[in-house]
Amino acid sequence: MLDVILVSNYSMKEELQDSLMAHGYKFHDLMIQDIHHIERYPIDDEYTTIIIQSANAIKKIDASNNHIYNAKYIYGIGPNCRLWVKRKFSLDCIIPDDNYSSVGLIDKIKDNDYDLGNVLLLKGIGGKETIQNYLLSENLPHNICNVYERILNEDNLKSVVSKVDDGVIVIGFSKSSIEPLIKSPGVNLGKIHIIVLDKSDEEINNIKRFASFTKLSDIYDITDIVEKIRGIDT
Repeated sequence: MLDVILVSNYSMKEELQDSLMAHGYKFHDLMIQDIHHIERYPIDDEYTTIIIQSANAIKKIDASNNHIYNAKYIYGIGPNCRLWVKRKFSLDCIIPDDNYSSVGLIDKIKDNDYDLGNVLLLKGIGGKETIQNYLLSENLPHNICNVYERILNEDNLKSVVSKVDDGVIVIGFSKSSIEPLIKSPGVNLGKIHIIVLDKSDEEINNIKRFASFTKLSDIYDITDIVEKIRGIDT
């Protein structure tokens, strides 16, 4: 059996590991890019709308960010954002119906057609600018706070690269989570089966050079992930 390597931050990694191990797979949790939080008090004023571009932008901020309680609308990019808003602040968070991406979130905002008022966008340094560009195109008053940054974990990257020649299945839920592996000198992409979240606003290069390339519609469907892995490793 091929080893399975998770290179992304994932709130359900224990459940995934248990399910894979029950099917006889070796599971490695080797996040290639660590998350370093740089702002724990980003909600610094009154905002009508708060948009959370990534769960990493909400999960480590201090629970005393009391201005969040005065926001009329809180949007998040997916279920993990909603989970952390509920867990930390006991508030609701509006997310896309199915397309958990920047494009899906913008579609949800358009469908709701609310008066967003003054907007705060919480994101990470170097994160996609799709939502930011939408706010600019609509001439919506907004502030942007970069809450975290990604830092390359060189030890984990080396560990992943060392396993590639035996053939591996790599799970990375974003383009940024697997790019350091793809760009590593001498890595044999033909030995890597890649599984990523199907984000309509992200394109990953070198798809044809991988052993296989699989997209997920829902990263929280453990059964589907395991079945796709079993389909690859036959």
